[in-house]
Amino acid sequence: MQKDLIEQRGWMTQSQFNASFSLIKAMPGPVAFQTAVFLGRIRAGFLGGLLAAIGLVFPAFTLMILFSLFFSSIGEFSFTHKILIGMQVAALGVILGSLKGLIGNNLRNLQFWILVIISGLINYYHPSLEPMIIVLFGLMTIFIKKLIQNRQMQLLSFAPLLLAQNLKDLGFVCFKAGALVFGTGLAIVPMLQHDVVVKYQWLNQSEFLDALAFGQMTPGPVVITATYIGHKVAGMSGAIVATLAIFSAAFFHMSTWFPYVVQKISGKKWISDFTFGAVAAVVGPIIVTVYKMSMAMNLNGILVAMSLASFVITILNLVPLWLLIPAGGIFHLVLANYFY
Repeated sequence: MQKDLIEQRGWMTQSQFNASFSLIKAMPGPVAFQTAVFLGRIRAGFLGGLLAAIGLVFPAFTLMILFSLFFSSIGEFSFTHKILIGMQVAALGVILGSLKGLIGNNLRNLQFWILVIISGLINYYHPSLEPMIIVLFGLMTIFIKKLIQNRQMQLLSFAPLLLAQNLKDLGFVCFKAGALVFGTGLAIVPMLQHDVVVKYQWLNQSEFLDALAFGQMTPGPVVITATYIGHKVAGMSGAIVATLAIFSAAFFHMSTWFPYVVQKISGKKWISDFTFGAVAAVVGPIIVTVYKMSMAMNLNGILVAMSLASFVITILNLVPLWLLIPAGGIFHLVLANYFY
């Protein structure tokens, strides 16, 4: 988007984009989706934002429906099971490796890792508290940094989120996840895993991992995983409800009030402080959730080695993620035929 719309088409200056993008990253919601809607909104009003959202999501939405239909019909074959197991363990490595982008320059920041450990422990015992912890850690970081620096406290205001009272459980679960995805679509993993697998038991652990693997393979935001889940739960209507719900909060922000306040709050210190705490609260639960899913899979030595290889490849950015996950499935199929 930056290369095509900013550098080549000149929709806005590079400095304007950098300032806007830093604020977008501080907003709850998938970053790629929000950036597309924001740029569309700036360029051509509300309709531009809507068309940008559809353009980004529709290809992945279509692929997720096809994945759901296709693998439902052949999922019982032994070779399919071996391929899916390989894709699942590759996806686990990709999820952990993708945390590199979230962690950024905080790799050696002790305060960041303390928050990660605390949020991870809370999530391990009380996963349903994650949305509250994300917001709480963000606000807490603002308060602590202001206190340490002995500066005058500033009030932090939030635009009201869309209510989802008329949506059923599926819509509410997806809306809640989409409204609190800070920094990356991978932040949905702990929240969706708890609600979809543990609380409502719509999918089992293996099916949920399939959804994650397919979500990583498709173009567009990773949160398109919700489409697969919705289709499994309630067919095409469930896929539509889940997709609309998970993107609705982000679309609301980017297409209404957000563009008007970008210039006024650009460069404010509390934005980076809030993001610091919120991202730390996201990283911990993701690590814990990957650990729980790997324990549920009863991984053998080969699968552990594959997951570690996927992690390293993701860290080093050696292979595109859309290719790495299916390659893991094919690789495991070959190994399984020779070793077990």
